[in-house]
Amino acid sequence: MVPNLDIDLLRTFSAVADCGSFTRAAEIVSRTQSAVSLQVKRLEEAVGRRLLERTSRSLALTPAGATLLGYARRMLELNDESVRRVAEPPMQGIFRLGITEYFVPAELPRLLARFGAAYPGVQLEVRMGLSGELREALRAGGLDAAVVRLGTREVDKALWKEPLKWVAAETFEGSADEPLPLVLLPEPCVLRQHAIDSMKHAKRAWRIAFTGSSMASVRAAVVAGLGASIIPRSSIMPGMRVLSGSPHRDPGPLHVGLVRAPAARKDIVEVLDGVMRQTLDVIAVRKGS
Repeated sequence: MVPNLDIDLLRTFSAVADCGSFTRAAEIVSRTQSAVSLQVKRLEEAVGRRLLERTSRSLALTPAGATLLGYARRMLELNDESVRRVAEPPMQGIFRLGITEYFVPAELPRLLARFGAAYPGVQLEVRMGLSGELREALRAGGLDAAVVRLGTREVDKALWKEPLKWVAAETFEGSADEPLPLVLLPEPCVLRQHAIDSMKHAKRAWRIAFTGSSMASVRAAVVAGLGASIIPRSSIMPGMRVLSGSPHRDPGPLHVGLVRAPAARKDIVEVLDGVMRQTLDVIAVRKGS
């Protein structure tokens, strides 16, 4: 028979993992250090695996502990969300949300549907766009929050992380004797600049063959064979192939996060952030990323 995992045990285990210390975790969960140690032991007995490696100087997760931690965090978030939903008055109102087109396009309907089902009193007005445009709309008061591409100083807020890839049509053959055609988004765009810088770094002749107003238009142009581009891995579609090697320098990962306007309702933003994180955690586990 599969055992039921106790939420209190999972909360204590998560605190220990986050703090790296039984003493600091005890302060967070308002228990004694010995009680915390006993709770972790009970959880280990329930799952039949050692979760933490303890020495006199360090505390580290075992492989089983690292696996359980991801599930524990999602279970705690769902537990806390369900308690809030029952105990707190229902949320109502209009919430204007911007979403960058880089953001897991195949999973977006599922994510928004989950939020809508859980909070039917909140009317979402969704606007798709480029991250720069959405940030400007936030500043101008046209949006309450936006899911945008994060800069290097914002990655701690990331909801989602995935590789960026150079792609071209399966039938595309770029000749070294001719300028490499690029398919890009308009300025200002970090990936546009990275593509151009990569060509300059490799001393490769290049030309802008197509500038699209959206990620959908960029993907269509790539599949049509107009040139090479940089897109998130989740946006790769049939008819494309991944390019590697010079001059296609690794763009690094894409980090996407939720940014709130100063005047936006904090309760809706926090709930939306939680729903997104839970859904994306499931996706990440399913895809093994």
